[in-house]
Amino acid sequence: MAALGLSGPLGRSIHRPVKTCTECKQVKLRCDSKAKFPAPCSRCQTRNLQCVVDSSFRRTPARRRVEEMAKELETLRNQREDNGFKSTVSPDTHFDSPDSALEQSGTAVVTEFGIKEQYQLEGFVIDKNTAADMIKVFATFYYPHFPVVNPSISISVMYDTAPLLFWTLIAIVASRGPLPQHIALFEHLKAPYLAQLRLEILTAPVPLQTIQALIHLIMWPLPSPRQSHDCTWLYCGVTINAALYMGLHHSKPSQSLRSIGVPSGSPRARASTWLGCFLASTSVGMHIGVSPHINETTELATIENFVRTYPIPPEFAYQVMVHHIMARFTTIVLENSQETVSQSLVKLIDTELDSLKSRFPTPWSPRIEMAVLVAKLHLYTMTIIRMQDVTSREVLMKNGYSVALRIVYLSDQGLFHRSDDYPEIPAGFLQQTCPKNYFRALMLAAVFLLRFFALNINASAEEQETAKNHIAIAQRFFTAGAHDATDEKARAALVIEVLSRQQPMDIDSTKLKIDDRMGASIVFDAITRGHELRNIKADVEEQTSPQDNGDHQQQPIADMPPPPVVPEFNDYAEMTQADISAMSDFDIPLDFNALPQDLWGDSMWGMFGTFAPPY
Repeated sequence: MAALGLSGPLGRSIHRPVKTCTECKQVKLRCDSKAKFPAPCSRCQTRNLQCVVDSSFRRTPARRRVEEMAKELETLRNQREDNGFKSTVSPDTHFDSPDSALEQSGTAVVTEFGIKEQYQLEGFVIDKNTAADMIKVFATFYYPHFPVVNPSISISVMYDTAPLLFWTLIAIVASRGPLPQHIALFEHLKAPYLAQLRLEILTAPVPLQTIQALIHLIMWPLPSPRQSHDCTWLYCGVTINAALYMGLHHSKPSQSLRSIGVPSGSPRARASTWLGCFLASTSVGMHIGVSPHINETTELATIENFVRTYPIPPEFAYQVMVHHIMARFTTIVLENSQETVSQSLVKLIDTELDSLKSRFPTPWSPRIEMAVLVAKLHLYTMTIIRMQDVTSREVLMKNGYSVALRIVYLSDQGLFHRSDDYPEIPAGFLQQTCPKNYFRALMLAAVFLLRFFALNINASAEEQETAKNHIAIAQRFFTAGAHDATDEKARAALVIEVLSRQQPMDIDSTKLKIDDRMGASIVFDAITRGHELRNIKADVEEQTSPQDNGDHQQQPIADMPPPPVVPEFNDYAEMTQADISAMSDFDIPLDFNALPQDLWGDSMWGMFGTFAPPY
C-alpha cells in the first residue's frame, strides 16, 4: 500500500502546486509569482532577478553556499598559481559555439566626401553631422541584417541620385534608434517623408533605388497604431511588380532602353535587389499567412544562381536559401490533403533545411539559426492545424516545442549586431535595430507554446511548466522593448498576458477560428481570442447602403448622419492595464488556481544547447 501523503487513489502521485519562485524560496520569503504570471513576482521585478518557478528546486542553506563559494575560490586560486598567473585559454583558440565572437554578415563603409552643409525635405532640415551620424548608424547596425545597397555608401552621391533611398534610411534610423537624439527627430520627419514616399511609389516606372527603399521599409516598417495599418505587404506587391518590370528576375540584365524608361543598374545591384525582394516578400508572406509570390521554378533557379555567382555576404545568402526551400515546397504542402504524404513532405523539407549546412558552409550565427528555426516552426504549425491523426500531430508538436523554446532563447539573448564604435548603447536599444520579422517570429513561438503546451491539458506537467517559463520570457522581452503603452511590442506583451489567464483546454476539441493562414493561423486566432476575452466583437460587419435595404428614397446631404466608425479588431491589442483588471467580470474564469499544477518548473533550463544545430 502506498505511503500516506505520497500517492493517491490508483497509485497516482499527488503534487502540491508550486507557488514560489526559486529566488524567493531560497530566502524563505512569500512570493506572488503565480498571481503575477506571466510577469515576474514583485520581489524579482524590484531586484531585477530571473523569476523562475522550478518544482525540482531545493534551497541551499546559507552556510553550505558560503562553503561552496569558498571551495570554488580556492580552486580558482590554485589553478591560477599552477599556470603561473597566465590565462587558461590560449589566445589562438577558435570557438565554434554560439558564445564566440562572430563575424558580421556584411559591412558597409560610409564616405562623407562632398557632403552638403544641410539636407532638407520640405520643412524638415538636418545638418551634415546629423546626416552622417545617422547613415553611419545604419551602416553599423542595420546594413549587416540586410546588405542590399552598395556597401560603399557615399552620402552625397546617394542624396543626389537616390533621394528617396537616402530619406528612407534616415527615417528608419529616426523611428528605431538606437540613439535617443535620432529618435527625437522622427515626429518632424514622418509627415514630409510619407508624402514623398506616396508620390514616388505611384510614379511609373519605379527605378532600382526606389525598389531598394521599399524593401528596407518592408524589413523595418515605420510605427503604426495597429498591425492592420502596417503597409509592408502592400509594399511587397509594388516592389515585386516593379522588379519584374525591370527584369531583375533574369540572369542576363536587360538594356537601358528608352522604351523601358529606367536604367537597368549594375549586375551586382540588380542581383542583390532581387534577392532582397525575394527575402523580404517571402518572410512577410510567411508571417501573415500568404503563399510566396516568387515560387516559379525558373525564378527560384535564378535566385540560387545569384547566390552562387555574386559576392553575397554568407549570412544573407544562407537566409535567402532558407526561404528558397520554403518557397519551393509551401504550395505543395498546402495543396496536399493526404496526411501520410504531408508527414513525408515535412520530413523532406526538414532534411533540405538541415542540408544547407553542407551545401552553403557558413560560420554559425544566431541569425542563421533563427532563420532555420522560424521556417521549421511555420512548417510544423501549418501541418499540425490541418492534421486529424493524433499520433502524427503529436510528433510534429514535439518538434515544434523544442524549436519554439530555442526561438525564445535566441530572441532573449539578442539577435542584433554590436560595434566597438558604440560601446555605450544598451542591449535594449540595440534590439530595436533588428528587422521586424524577429518580432513576428517571437510572437509565433509564444503563441505556439501557449496553445499547444502551456494551456493544453494533454501536455505533460514538465512541458507545461517549461512552456510557461518561456512564455514569461517572451512577455518580459516585449515589455522591455516597448517605448510606450501603445507601440506594437507593448500590445504584444498585453495579448500574451491576457491569453495566459485562460483556463487549460483540450486542443483536440478546440478548433481554430482562423485556419486558412498557414502557420500564422494560430497568431490570428490568438488575437481574435484576445478580443473575445475583452468582450469585443471580433467580426467586422459590412456596411449596407440604403439601396441594399430596399430604401431608394434620397436624403439631403445636410441631413445625412456621419458614417459610423467601424473599429478594427485585427490588431495585437489596444488595451490598458485597467482592461486586464476588468477581466474578472468576464464569463470565462481567470483564477490561477485552475491552471495546471507546477506552473513554472523548468527542468530543461540548462539544455538549450541541445536544440542548436551543429553549424
